[in-house]
Amino acid sequence: MSLESAFESLQRMVTNLSEAVATLQIIVEDMPKKERPFLIDQLDDQVTDLLGILEEIDAHVLEAVQSSKSPDQSEQAQQALYKAHTSVNHFIAQYIGKIGTHDVIAKLLEMGNERGREWRKWSLEVKTALERCWVPLKMVSDELLHCWHELTQRMMRGLVFMQNTDIRQQVTVRENQSKLAGTAA
Repeated sequence: MSLESAFESLQRMVTNLSEAVATLQIIVEDMPKKERPFLIDQLDDQVTDLLGILEEIDAHVLEAVQSSKSPDQSEQAQQALYKAHTSVNHFIAQYIGKIGTHDVIAKLLEMGNERGREWRKWSLEVKTALERCWVPLKMVSDELLHCWHELTQRMMRGLVFMQNTDIRQQVTVRENQSKLAGTAA
């Protein structure tokens, strides 16, 4: 696989993740009643933040795709991939640390149980949508690794390796030359 196709594959994976998070946002906003508990406001804000991070990732991946089309722009591709990877790490930290925690999910389900059947159904849908983000996130993570591999391969092809070899010259002195050297001294 070429570097360009690896970046294009990463772009598709990011799109899949964006779609999963957008679906999560739609479900969060489609709560049963207009009364918005604080937990829902927090969740909605955090999902919006995740979508913003995904836009950053997409922009960096697009830059990587563009720079991968030319072999002489490997450094630009490397910088774009680094920025994308940094943003993915930020996304993961936000997702795992704020939205996908057991505590948040437990509070969400508890709130659903306390508020009746509609809320219970909605909270289960939110939980399911949260869980559905894991697979595309894992695929983005795996594809990032593949992109780094392809980029390294491209950069290695451009390197010239030199090996220092020790060349020794063997000097042979003939017997008659050694006698001449001995009498000259």
